[in-house]
Amino acid sequence: MTSINRLTALVLVLLLAACSGAPTTDTAKPKRQVDASIPADLSPREQVNLWLERAAATDEIPQKQDYQLKAAELLLRELQLPLAEELLATIDASLLPAELRVQYASLYARILRNQGKFQEALSILNEPKLQDMVLLSDLPRQLQVSQLRASLYAMEGMHLAAAQERIYIDALLTEEQQAVNREGIWHSLSYVPTRELLESHQNASNRDFLGWVELASIAKDNQGDIDTQVRQLNAWLRRWPNHPAAGALPGGLANLSDMAAEKPQQIALILPFSGQLAPLGKAIRDGFMATYYQTRSRGNPTPNIKAYDCADGDQIHLLYQQAVQDGAQLVIGPLRKEVVDALRTQVQHFDVPVLALNRVADDQGANNFYQFALAPEDEAIQVARIATSEGFQRAMILTPDSEWGLNVAQAFSAEWQAQGGRVIAQAAFNAKANNYSQIIKDAMQLDRSEKRAQKLTWLIGNNIEFQPRRRSDLDFIFLVARPQEAYAIKPLLAFHYAGDIPVYATSHIYNGIPSPSRDRDIDGVKFVDSPWSLNNETAEKKAILKELPHSRHYQRMYALGVDAYRLYPRLQQMAQLDSSKVYGATGSLQLNNAGQVERQLLLAVFEDGLAKNIPLTDSTLDKDIHDQTPKPLQGKQPYADRQTPGTAGRTMADGPESPDYQPQFSQPLRRN
Repeated sequence: MTSINRLTALVLVLLLAACSGAPTTDTAKPKRQVDASIPADLSPREQVNLWLERAAATDEIPQKQDYQLKAAELLLRELQLPLAEELLATIDASLLPAELRVQYASLYARILRNQGKFQEALSILNEPKLQDMVLLSDLPRQLQVSQLRASLYAMEGMHLAAAQERIYIDALLTEEQQAVNREGIWHSLSYVPTRELLESHQNASNRDFLGWVELASIAKDNQGDIDTQVRQLNAWLRRWPNHPAAGALPGGLANLSDMAAEKPQQIALILPFSGQLAPLGKAIRDGFMATYYQTRSRGNPTPNIKAYDCADGDQIHLLYQQAVQDGAQLVIGPLRKEVVDALRTQVQHFDVPVLALNRVADDQGANNFYQFALAPEDEAIQVARIATSEGFQRAMILTPDSEWGLNVAQAFSAEWQAQGGRVIAQAAFNAKANNYSQIIKDAMQLDRSEKRAQKLTWLIGNNIEFQPRRRSDLDFIFLVARPQEAYAIKPLLAFHYAGDIPVYATSHIYNGIPSPSRDRDIDGVKFVDSPWSLNNETAEKKAILKELPHSRHYQRMYALGVDAYRLYPRLQQMAQLDSSKVYGATGSLQLNNAGQVERQLLLAVFEDGLAKNIPLTDSTLDKDIHDQTPKPLQGKQPYADRQTPGTAGRTMADGPESPDYQPQFSQPLRRN
């Protein structure tokens, strides 16, 4: 079908849709005027039809293309994506003048973004000839293209590139737009590891970019030494007094000096130092003290520390009162969940703040009572969100047959279904019974395949060549397993014809110590874990591994102690500032309204037996500045000194380009 015939057919489809069903106008909603030559009282459907009628009626190629692109733009805004794509397919992009070529590329890239083809969309926008055309476009179009690139980079996990895009256009925005844009810059930089920030700083030439990178490095470095952070921040303000971030420091940095001045001078550690949980309590203490000594080695002040043994926890409220009488300004602990619950219920008012190292279920929060737990349920929730960003819809859950395994499965299932996913199957294994093979075989429904073959053999009376086939309705497997369990399960998945199904796991699959010869059995498994487990170069971890040869079994408890120290001077400010973060050894930490520390972990994959980081994607679509009024150009161009990074790929739904615009079709357009 020629492009003219296809266009005529599309016009007929839209006209038929406009004439059927509900009326084409909706007086309850405001009308959006697409162009001065289109009456404002027409509905979006009627406006699209009018543009397409005009395109079909004219023989002037540039005019026809302009009308078609206006119709495609409105279809995309109205979320009529298949029709917008079909309309773009009628346009020969090679014949478009520069301005329309940029508009076409932007529309096409937005459609590809909706389809999860982020790499293809970036390839279009990064094409050198198009870049030259963008420089000749009006400012709103340049801003739209740059912001679109930024969102695509974020979805690809290329957060430094996303921040660069926003930094380039920041000077061209109004103050209101800049506030949103700078929040996006800081949000992207928060995903970038400190080492990558330092490397980019060495190679960068744009001064605004240099300042942002330095500031992000200060925010992420020296998390256990707030006094050093304050000195670094003050030095930054002296070097960059006119930097865009200097007037309104992001991420709680404006309160850093107050945090340092008001930090507790005496801390009580109430942990189990005897009894069954003594190894865990001592590991937390040692992690806490390792950070303490790192701070002292820099010549910075440290708090007085007093330790209290709560092995049984029967009189936890008395221990708390004793610590307060001894002068404690902050209590860290207890550890066991039942003891945390007892402390919370036995003490009416917490005059001295508590940072409990576990979390009580169904807690509504109490004043001055904070909870910090390495909860596997949180990891399950993050895996569900990552799988959603990958475009998966159908999951199988495979966990230990135990209370904690079922709790993790329940947390994953609740979040997964809230994200719109479906749990197709769920199975629980018993490590002691060594029933992995039968569990996997049943979950993959291989027995049904075998029974069909047996029935067919019986019917025809002859043996037939047969290869079992697994179920085909799974997108991925959510696995909760310890290393030894995973070593058995992953090869069995391949044995039972399921080796091609992606597997996502919690941190239980890795003990934080590289073991390539054993971990090769779980190559390809993606999992979430803490920075402590995935980085062996931190000063605290090196010191612990050197000084405590038997510390390998308690690595996560050491990390918990390290982060307890990093949190202690910041808790009160974190409770007041939603944007305040601590970049900890156990993850990126924030405090929610219930006083619970929430963690965002890293994503990794096993390759050749080694755990390797994968950049987390960010599927947050920012408010679009395309339809808003920018500042005068003043000789500036957002693409003037661009450094174009590479590309990679994932999944995300599109949304309207304007933050205040809502679809107005009374019912969706459909093809006949």
